[in-house]
Amino acid sequence: MLLQAARLLRCTGDGRPFYDELTTVFATLISSLSLQPHTVGLFHVEYDFSFTSGEAISNLAELKLQQQNKTIDVSGRVITSTTITTYQIDLRSCAELMQLFLNARLIRCANDPEKGKFKQDMLFQLTPKGIAIVDAFSQRHGVVSPNVVDLLKSQHNSMKLVTLERNPTSDQISTSETVIGIIFQRFAGRKPNTNPWHNAQSHHIPTHPPESTDTDVSSISDIYIESSAGVHVHDSKRIHLKEYHNCFSGMAAKFWLMDCTSVIYAYEAQMILTAFLQYELVKAADSRSMAFGEKFVMEKNAYYFMSEKGKDLAGWLRTGSGQPHKYAVHNRPQSPASTPQRQSSTTGGGNNKHSRLEHILDDPALRLLFREHLAENFCDENLTFYLESEKLLAEFHELEKTRFPTLDKVNVCLSEAWVVYHAFLAPGSASEVNIDHLLRQRVRERMTAEEFISLPTSGSQQTEPVSTSVNKLIEIVKLLDEVRRQVFRLMASDSVPKFMRTSKFLELGIEV
Repeated sequence: MLLQAARLLRCTGDGRPFYDELTTVFATLISSLSLQPHTVGLFHVEYDFSFTSGEAISNLAELKLQQQNKTIDVSGRVITSTTITTYQIDLRSCAELMQLFLNARLIRCANDPEKGKFKQDMLFQLTPKGIAIVDAFSQRHGVVSPNVVDLLKSQHNSMKLVTLERNPTSDQISTSETVIGIIFQRFAGRKPNTNPWHNAQSHHIPTHPPESTDTDVSSISDIYIESSAGVHVHDSKRIHLKEYHNCFSGMAAKFWLMDCTSVIYAYEAQMILTAFLQYELVKAADSRSMAFGEKFVMEKNAYYFMSEKGKDLAGWLRTGSGQPHKYAVHNRPQSPASTPQRQSSTTGGGNNKHSRLEHILDDPALRLLFREHLAENFCDENLTFYLESEKLLAEFHELEKTRFPTLDKVNVCLSEAWVVYHAFLAPGSASEVNIDHLLRQRVRERMTAEEFISLPTSGSQQTEPVSTSVNKLIEIVKLLDEVRRQVFRLMASDSVPKFMRTSKFLELGIEV
């Protein structure tokens, strides 16, 4: 059984690829590369798990995401189902994507980490952030490329990425007070990070320490290889004859957000850092920073320091604790950020457990903490499936409103439904969700009902009428929606009560 579809990258109104789209293309590209050691330079330095510009461009131009699964039907036949999603990327866009990967600090120039402009004949390695994104992608899709597996098992895989919640329609990161409080605690770390060089050297990061302890390290690539340490701060620094404690540069702050979180655009980092200023978690320490008022300056020579309010929120002021105790900047309940109306996951009103989960999913701060809670308990695939199936359902309803205008659009939606099936429901899938046996069997029987399905790409000969594909899509989406509702009920009855008993939730001081 073969299903093929071609698609374009989904972009925001101003032309930026969505986070999920960009990272999927990136991880698919890395999975397609050989990642062999390369030797460059006069001294023949070898860089492991590296790739060249030419290799990247060549693979991007023919990029395909392929998922394959084998199952046995009721008659005992072995059925192999394959989903191939082809990304339509021209050569010019390939170079632009590589520049985006560089800007997002997913990759770096191996022999010159400070080089920020993409050019031909460059050699690249993944950053710890890039490896973390490939790791998450591989866990979800079950990537078995030996080179990727070796990379993920290596010492380079050191980053526990701080994944920020995004609006599914606009792709914007939430900057509500509670969300900013949560991000700031990660940014500050559990204690002041005054010497990141011990951390870098212990992981054999190919950088050189500054000549003096007073030199700012913000321009050194890959100094942030673990998110938990927090931004590098100076224990004491004299600026314009005044001494500041816990002081850091604007560039160091930018690099922490770009290296340790799911921020992919510089404007997103500045938006978050400006919120730190507005909520008085940090304060400007020099005239250059002060001149811009509430706008955070992400430059090497602009300095800021942690305010008493920020130290308190980070937990620095509680002697011997080292643990934060609250998330809200003003320590009051926050209203959920505006999000699209989600499809109802309940069969009746008045269910407190269901309404609690809906509230958690609609609030970016609660959803972030809930996702972390599920990950700690090895069941975050339930939430990921639920949100992925919600996106699929929203796309289906958009097609439904326009009466399924073209076969290409129907095929793309069908392809995405199969990607969800392969990732979460197929036998032996990498992120198999927990649903009852009878429903799982119904899903598998439906998805393996036809021995061969070939969906044409744009410009190829049409093999079946639009109505046939539409009927298949309606049936599959209806079944996946049934799974979505069951996963919702499972999270509501099992995961939510456990989450509400955790210290992270109780410290919010809100009622759900």
